[in-house]
Amino acid sequence: MPAKRIIMHLDMNSYFASVEQQANPTLRGKPLGVVATMTPHGCILASSKEAKAVGIKTGCRADEAKFLYPDIILVEVDPSKYRSTTEKIFSIIRQYSDDIEPYSIDEAFINLTGYAQSFNDAVRIGREIKREIFGEAGEWLTNSMGIAPTRWLAKFGSDTCEKGGIVVLDHSNLSAYLKGRDLTEAWGIADRTAARLHLLGIRTLDELMMCEPHALKRLLGIRGHELWANVNGIELAPARLATPVEQPKSIGHSHVLRTRTTDRRFYQSVLMRLAERTGRDVRTRGLEAQGLFVSVGLREGGYYGKNVTLSRSLTGGDEIFRLGWRILERLIGSYTAQSFAIGVFRLRTLSHQGCFWAQPRKDAVYAAMDVLNDRFGEETVHWGTLHRLAPVHAPDRIGFRKTVSTSTPRSDLMLKTGTEQDLVLQDE
Repeated sequence: MPAKRIIMHLDMNSYFASVEQQANPTLRGKPLGVVATMTPHGCILASSKEAKAVGIKTGCRADEAKFLYPDIILVEVDPSKYRSTTEKIFSIIRQYSDDIEPYSIDEAFINLTGYAQSFNDAVRIGREIKREIFGEAGEWLTNSMGIAPTRWLAKFGSDTCEKGGIVVLDHSNLSAYLKGRDLTEAWGIADRTAARLHLLGIRTLDELMMCEPHALKRLLGIRGHELWANVNGIELAPARLATPVEQPKSIGHSHVLRTRTTDRRFYQSVLMRLAERTGRDVRTRGLEAQGLFVSVGLREGGYYGKNVTLSRSLTGGDEIFRLGWRILERLIGSYTAQSFAIGVFRLRTLSHQGCFWAQPRKDAVYAAMDVLNDRFGEETVHWGTLHRLAPVHAPDRIGFRKTVSTSTPRSDLMLKTGTEQDLVLQDE
């Protein structure tokens, strides 16, 4: 008889802010925001629970946060600190299962099937994990846990339970737990999907649970059946969590400039750093790209950008920069740049076909740079364009995983005006 399926989802609470408060006790108990950059337009990436209590949420701008609560403390994001703490947390949870899916830097799915004898036993394991995180990672770090027979319900449980708590969801209590909850409380249901469900008279999750699945499929296609299965505790995912990582649709980086300047050489240096980071990500995944996207935000107002398809493949930051700057230089014109984004799409497994350099020479240069930078730290070896750029400009960042996948290139989400699709760009 197969073991009862038991999935745990662990979600660290106010993670970046809590790590900062753990590292600096003088910040504890105070409204704190972790910002991308220490500028008025810097985005708050994480708010402490004290900041949330006064209305400051993730995504708020620094100047807006100061307006809401003038005494809020702002600190700049420190990715290496968060990664180090995450490594400690994941080393703890790996002691309880060999089937772990890291979902982002601050959350993970843990398959306890066969390791926990029951849901009550899973709660016991959850409390042990909490105690170990408290002792080894820090007493200021709390987490929420959902335990359920499916991955979706486990995450829904951790998302909706009391912060720092544990909730068990199964068929015995699911209907009561969903009763009266708004559709958008569910993982994967945003306003647009909720509005379409309203057409069927569905406004709460328990109503979605009771809906005829064929009606949902007619309205939303296969996505409708998935939603019905999710809220009814039916698992559509593979038995194991640690499945091969899905190839990304696009890879890219962006940055808001700290200083107001029209210096084109400075623009080039920032763009080169973003492009090189993109190239590193592409090569690390063993991929190559045949599409490039770029965008610029202007201080005078507006965002402009282009997606371009290429006749040959890209893997190097220097190539990505060279083509990206050729486009951005025209987009900026005589205006002042405020932000840049650059990245690639149309990704495929590296084939060594149609590249810009003779392949052996290109491979040797990139491989040598990657080996040295992996061993001694990023930009130990770098292109000359970066030599004059201080580390404070376009620093390392941590990306947030999206809970709903999309086949649309990331660039389409960023380019607000002036977008040109499928422009074939040849190397000049």
